[in-house]
Amino acid sequence: MPAQGEDLAALKKRLLPGIKGEDNRRIVDSSDYPWSAIGRVNTRIGGFCTGTVIGPRDVLTAAHCLWNKRTRNWLLPEAINFLAGYRRGDFIAHGKVVDYTLADPLLTPDDGPRFRPNDWAILRLAEPIDGITGTLTLGLSGTPVQQYLQAGYSKDKPHILTLDEGCRVDDKPDNGGLLFHGCDAVSGDSGSPILGLSGDALVVLGVHVATAPRKNGESLGIAIPIDSVAEGANPTQ
Repeated sequence: MPAQGEDLAALKKRLLPGIKGEDNRRIVDSSDYPWSAIGRVNTRIGGFCTGTVIGPRDVLTAAHCLWNKRTRNWLLPEAINFLAGYRRGDFIAHGKVVDYTLADPLLTPDDGPRFRPNDWAILRLAEPIDGITGTLTLGLSGTPVQQYLQAGYSKDKPHILTLDEGCRVDDKPDNGGLLFHGCDAVSGDSGSPILGLSGDALVVLGVHVATAPRKNGESLGIAIPIDSVAEGANPTQ
């Protein structure tokens, strides 16, 4: 409930700390490319994250989405499913996960700051889905970008894909192996792509993993830069 004198914008900011200032998210058609290459990562233990098709059978997401907090173990692949182009219970492709790659399986979300730069995973699907969904290409460090975007399935909009375009991204190389951004991304958006428009191409430049509070009361988005992912990303056929 709103506190006394609190308007709706302030309430949303308090309940959804990943919204930076005004809520700039808008709904996009997840059945149309390039948004069809983004989908929901669902697990049997409940909850969901966002993932991106980067190869015929490969989906990029956040590693912490695959961590079972109760058992303190990584989920078995069969406990994970990917729904590309998901919208209100429908989807354009379903991917059964048969394996996944982690940056370092020995580092877990329980390791705190040591884990954060390793918070990415690549899901391997049983069958190729890229012929249906299309793929999004991994970018390169230093790629010239006209505009940054982020798209994902948010906690407050779990059944529709939303997009924040034109958001700010700090891509300085001295950020401790992390990428900081001002895109409107909340719980559920974990694993969603930070995208860059380079010429006519839309490329993946990062993976959103967390939101951190700042001393001024605002929040800061945290992503894994694509350079950290690229070394372990070998798309399967």
